[in-house]
Amino acid sequence: MDRISPGVATRQVEDLLVEKFSAKGRNLNEKLRSAGRRLPRRIKNHARYLAEVEARRQNPRHAHEYDARKVGEAWKQCVSHLEKIDRRSLASYRRLGWLTGTLVNMFLLALLFALVMHKVGLAGVAGRHIGL
Repeated sequence: MDRISPGVATRQVEDLLVEKFSAKGRNLNEKLRSAGRRLPRRIKNHARYLAEVEARRQNPRHAHEYDARKVGEAWKQCVSHLEKIDRRSLASYRRLGWLTGTLVNMFLLALLFALVMHKVGLAGVAGRHIGL
């Protein structure tokens, strides 16, 4: 069950990175870099191991220098994590983060404006002008 070819495992993880994060790149390492901080460290480490094994397989002398169980485990961890990711929730969290940041910045700008008006003394003048 855990026996899977490193090439197949690498391609599946690459496909999931493209599907879930729109990752760009020619190989798994570049796609991991493209996904950035959106992946937990342990998943990145498993995927890097798969990429390392795939790079070793390019050299016939080192093609069989990998642990098949470790490849299976790394593949299973990566796939199980990536399949749980919901693209819609990622987009909504991104929008929520943007909205929250914008609101905090607007609040700080209003606070700074009020402080400057108070220091300059225009707040009292403006208040008397409109009848406060």
